[in-house]
Amino acid sequence: MRGRSLLVLSALVFLFIVLSIPAQEKDEELWKKAKRIHLDAIVIDAHAHPMASQGMTPDAVPDNLDLGKKTEYSCVDFISMKEGGLDAVFFSIPLLNNLNRGNQTKRILDDIVLMHSHVGQYSGLAEIALTPYDIGRIHSSGKRAVLFGIETRDFLEGHPVMLEAYYKMGVRLITVAHTKIDPIADTDSEGAGEGGLSGYGRDVVREMNRLGMLIDISHAPDNLQLSIIEESKTPVIASHSCVRALNDSPREMPDGIMKKLAKKGGAIMITFNSAHLSAEYAERQSEAFGKFNAERRNLEEKFKDDTAELARQFKILRDRIFTEGVGIEFLIDHIDHAVKVAGIDHVGLGSDFISGVGNAIGLEKASGYPLITYHLLKRGYKAEEIKKILGGNLLRVFNDVHRSK
Repeated sequence: MRGRSLLVLSALVFLFIVLSIPAQEKDEELWKKAKRIHLDAIVIDAHAHPMASQGMTPDAVPDNLDLGKKTEYSCVDFISMKEGGLDAVFFSIPLLNNLNRGNQTKRILDDIVLMHSHVGQYSGLAEIALTPYDIGRIHSSGKRAVLFGIETRDFLEGHPVMLEAYYKMGVRLITVAHTKIDPIADTDSEGAGEGGLSGYGRDVVREMNRLGMLIDISHAPDNLQLSIIEESKTPVIASHSCVRALNDSPREMPDGIMKKLAKKGGAIMITFNSAHLSAEYAERQSEAFGKFNAERRNLEEKFKDDTAELARQFKILRDRIFTEGVGIEFLIDHIDHAVKVAGIDHVGLGSDFISGVGNAIGLEKASGYPLITYHLLKRGYKAEEIKKILGGNLLRVFNDVHRSK
């Protein structure tokens, strides 16, 4: 009875969000249909960053994580998730405002402990999920499911044994390449990964397969992605990428790799970040970061003893320099292309929420998720197809990987 009451309350909250959108911006009948589909789906975000203060330079703001509250800075807190019908999220660890840069494994372990404690404080709102079954169970209870992923350089520091330690602490996904290619690649120099996996890298992939961990190939160069797809005995994913056919950047995935990813049973999760959705926006954003970084140093010096004011000044500077993101149609274009190339069973969503700055318009916070359902309907997608994109495909991959243990 309690679970049913929570689901009814969630439906009422979602209905309020939908009906609060200005009438002139929506087709009423289509919104009603979108609401029904969204409520019936299990919506999963493959990659988001749990943040407290969002001042573009997280290292300089207070470590005041509180996912149980909706603030001007938060974009993927438990309240916004409920408002947007976002049922589960893979939170990326380590936290971006963790200042301990010298010891990556300690930094990761510290933040896993912190997140366990934090979710425990809000047991009425959220719960940690360890299996695909847990996601469904937590969804039925009306709470948000929290899963852990790792995204950082040197995540193992040369010690594959850490994989099992991470798994036992709840980590179920690892982005295996980031700003610096870990020794999983054949080299760690310019062009790293172009020759594919190293022997050490193959050991890492096999161990992740044994444990039942999702392998995320976002950020990896093409040949390394192909090598991982081939080596892995289980499907792999790209947790937050876009398609290169619409944004000709090495960071995005070409059609050929998408096809191989799909053939192995994996999936690409399209990100909301406008710099990935549009090359033109990426150029503007790069220029904006240059201006921001030129001014931030003066602010850091002036407010070095007042971190709260520093965060406020960063927000003022951010709002002045950075432009809003591209229209949500860009996101739908990338989803549409990925579906045409990889197939409807191999596309999902990975917001890469950090600050909301530069996200597609309407998706600055997790409360905007219903817009995706609405716009997919406008493109002619059927209800069952939309449910796959919203979370069904990622849940299927997670289940395949988990069962392979």
